[in-house]
Amino acid sequence: MSIKLSAIALGITLAYGATAAMATEQATIWQGGWDNLAQIEQYGADLSVAKISQDGIRNDGFISQNGVISSEAEIKQTGNIGTAVIDQSRHGKGSYQVAYINQIEGWHNVGGVTQSGSRVDAHIVQSGKNNRADIEQYGGGKGRDRATVSQNGRHNETDVIQSGNDLIATVTQAGWGHDATLTQTGQNLRADINQSGVNHEATITQSGSNKIATITQSGGYNNVASIMQSRR
Repeated sequence: MSIKLSAIALGITLAYGATAAMATEQATIWQGGWDNLAQIEQYGADLSVAKISQDGIRNDGFISQNGVISSEAEIKQTGNIGTAVIDQSRHGKGSYQVAYINQIEGWHNVGGVTQSGSRVDAHIVQSGKNNRADIEQYGGGKGRDRATVSQNGRHNETDVIQSGNDLIATVTQAGWGHDATLTQTGQNLRADINQSGVNHEATITQSGSNKIATITQSGGYNNVASIMQSRR
């Protein structure tokens, strides 16, 4: 189910070799209007802050921070057909990363976050219909990683993949016809799915040790839930 947004949607290239020791990089983009496209790329910085705010109908977005420590990225889209991508240090394995995607009042929005490192956080908020949230975190067993998704509306999907130690994944969905899938591999795993409404599907798969998984479906009917746990 996972969509490789950085490769498919916007064709991210990480063929940059420049590095900067103890540097701070900041980039801010704001757009208002219709057919918008915003792009931020920062490489090799120790402290990176990037923000994209788009107000319109056809919004893309894109933030890539490679080889960073203590990085923060934020994309906020208010409109209709938008795609937001945050790719932080997938190859550089940076640490202390925070990513936010906020897509409100839209449809067919796709929000994706890919993080590789330790102590990384990813948060996606979507409202509307036919939206999709994808989070991939590869911690390498060096610290707590957290993924949070909140969706409200109709026919929204969430796919979260985590590997490492001290993993936390939380998905909250309200409305009609949502689908949530959480996959965790490692140690000290916690996964929670909370769905309210009708015609929802929830799946949690955990492989490793010290696992906690909870699925709560309330206030509706025709809901399906499954939890699979195994030791590696």
